[in-house]
Amino acid sequence: MLPIGMALVASFMTMLGCANTSPVTGEGPAKPAKLADVIPSGELFQRHVVDLGGLRLSVLEAGTGDPIIFVHGVVTTSNIFPKYVAAYSPEFRGVAVDLRGYGDSDKPPTDFTIDQFSTDLIKLADALHIDKAVWVGVSMGGMILQRLALDHPERVRALVLVSTTDGAMILDDDIPTIGAPRDYKEVSKTMIAESFPPGTSSKTYQALLDRVGTWNATVIREALTSMSQFNVHGQLTRIKAPTLIMVGAKDEIATPTIARGIQTQIAGSQLVEFDTGHFMMAEDPEKFQAVLGDFFKQLKRSASAIQHSSAYAQ
Repeated sequence: MLPIGMALVASFMTMLGCANTSPVTGEGPAKPAKLADVIPSGELFQRHVVDLGGLRLSVLEAGTGDPIIFVHGVVTTSNIFPKYVAAYSPEFRGVAVDLRGYGDSDKPPTDFTIDQFSTDLIKLADALHIDKAVWVGVSMGGMILQRLALDHPERVRALVLVSTTDGAMILDDDIPTIGAPRDYKEVSKTMIAESFPPGTSSKTYQALLDRVGTWNATVIREALTSMSQFNVHGQLTRIKAPTLIMVGAKDEIATPTIARGIQTQIAGSQLVEFDTGHFMMAEDPEKFQAVLGDFFKQLKRSASAIQHSSAYAQ
């Protein structure tokens, strides 16, 4: 659940609509462009729908090279990733997905759980002919990717876990009442605002608030329930893929203590702490991009070293 603040929009030289992206209902021309519809100048982006056999997921793609798949959190969509999807090309090709129920993806009646999201992601990778990916997951996205890495280790080249937990993440104290009598939009907006440090200007997360209407009460209720029941603590020792963990020092949801606990379980994993809250992508986007880039460069160097070693052995 790592949003990019509206400050990022101002940094873009040109604001263009992503191909095949439907406008948000009710959006007027005077409103600022949504991050789902904004791409950095000079980059070739494509938004398209991938049919998984009855479930259609909206995907934002850019760049060339080895695949990175970005997975959003419980009150965000793929609109948090445009700045990063093409940032590491030509070495890496970026793919950012709207999970089922979110953004421009299909909204079936039910099955908005961590296990089902993980299953959908494997099917998405199959449909995109991706055997092995670098997976980047934010908040709930990081929980989904822990499940995926445990169930499908052969599909994980590397793992980036951002502002996440290996146990229950409880973001609402009365989940069953979301939708009736409590309005899911208001619950979602409150959740977004309270994930930032006190005193943060609402302008920082306005782009996130603008996307709340792209999910519904069932989606948020079931996803939050699944998060509140999540627990893989002690199982992460099975993860052998290179892993980067990011945490905000001021995060009261996925705390630095939790991040260090995840690090101790995954051999060789790296931990980078930001002087931010839960949403370091909004508060310190330049460092976020740089830290990701450094990790990806390490992966390339490691792959190159293995290739040279294999060639020498022959």
